[in-house]
Amino acid sequence: MLKRIYQPLAYQTDTLPNSYWADSVPTLPDCEKLPMEGTLKADIAIIGGGYSGLSAALELAQNGADVAVFDAGRSGWGASGRNGGFCCMGGSGKDYGYLAKKFGDDAVKQFARIQHDAIDLVENRLTDWNIDADRHSDGEVILAHKPNRIGELHHEADELAHYTNITSTFLDRNTLIERGLHANDTYGGLHVQAGFGLNPMKYLVGLHAQCTAAGVRIFEQAKIDRFSEDGDHYLLHAGDTRISAGKIVIATNGYSSENLPDWIGGRLMPVFSGILVTRPMSDDELSAQGWTSDLMAFDSRILLHYFRKLPDNRFLFGGRGGITATPTAFEAGKRDLLDNFNRMFPAWRDIDFTHHWNGLACLSQSWRPYIGRVPGHRDVWTALAWHGNGVALASMGGKLLAQRMLGTVGEDDLGSVLTTPMDKFPMPALRRVARSVAYRYYGLRDRFA
Repeated sequence: MLKRIYQPLAYQTDTLPNSYWADSVPTLPDCEKLPMEGTLKADIAIIGGGYSGLSAALELAQNGADVAVFDAGRSGWGASGRNGGFCCMGGSGKDYGYLAKKFGDDAVKQFARIQHDAIDLVENRLTDWNIDADRHSDGEVILAHKPNRIGELHHEADELAHYTNITSTFLDRNTLIERGLHANDTYGGLHVQAGFGLNPMKYLVGLHAQCTAAGVRIFEQAKIDRFSEDGDHYLLHAGDTRISAGKIVIATNGYSSENLPDWIGGRLMPVFSGILVTRPMSDDELSAQGWTSDLMAFDSRILLHYFRKLPDNRFLFGGRGGITATPTAFEAGKRDLLDNFNRMFPAWRDIDFTHHWNGLACLSQSWRPYIGRVPGHRDVWTALAWHGNGVALASMGGKLLAQRMLGTVGEDDLGSVLTTPMDKFPMPALRRVARSVAYRYYGLRDRFA
């Protein structure tokens, strides 16, 4: 039986979430159904049909492998269909300077280049595959939610200049207002000119189509319960159905189980993130608040909020949620999101919301992703822990993982930040308790410090 960190409500796979993204796609891609019993065969079995799993599948199939993808729900059911649609830099829960203390400047610069290349990968896919994913936004803006956080923006600009070639520009409060970026509790901003917004489900549908065209078999409602070694192959079990494969890829990110494989247990901390989307607003309604820009934005809170105006003049507002998967907790999280939205955008207090949903972002104890072989296993591989920035980096991570498996790139090409295995949390059984305490502390710091 799969061991999960949250209650069953977090892992209901029968339907897609009530998201704006799912409703915006007229036709979702077809998936195959697993037979009720018997044995399937594939060169490589991939568990998880999101950005990383499908990106790995596409690269492997295009290089001649027989690939089968198994998703407990369907493509887009997990974080790849629930996120805020920010294709941007990121992937670590800590800044570049923190990582450099362990890995050195050169390794961190390499990590930053891969993040930037990941944005280009998604952009090229949208162009080459002719996907209309409602792309917009010239980068993103980080907003200081208190005057004393402006120094953090200058520190961020210094780090970007040192570790990357990305242009950033400081915007004072008046300039933010002039550029249509007016929100309460905003005292300055840093415009980082890398990345763009998109409809993540439209991108995923295009990626899914490329996989099936390359011969990848994609199965929905296909929950893998366990796997075992069988000579030079692995046997994966989904109920009474068995899958025989030479290699396995674990691409389940925040929806991973603690025992598939056991190595994952205690190394990840999935956290809920909630999103609200308004009805389309008129230009006059947007002007009344003073937010008319289509730039992606997030604030300087530890428990950050992220938001953007969508191309049809809806407004998306997201933020970190609780650590309990119950209807009561989800409703409390929605109220908290709404309270913060009303405080930051008071002119829109009476605007109706059409959608609200939750998803799991995936943090690691080491505050960075991991791409490589699962320690202790001959040919089990994984790519996960995108720290809420998976649109770009999960896409690249899946591709790089496949290239590692094919032997076309080595560990040096990925660098030590991405290939050093993650540590375990201390006292992992208490992760949720510790995170609850930390959230209370972070909330006080965001408010008073």
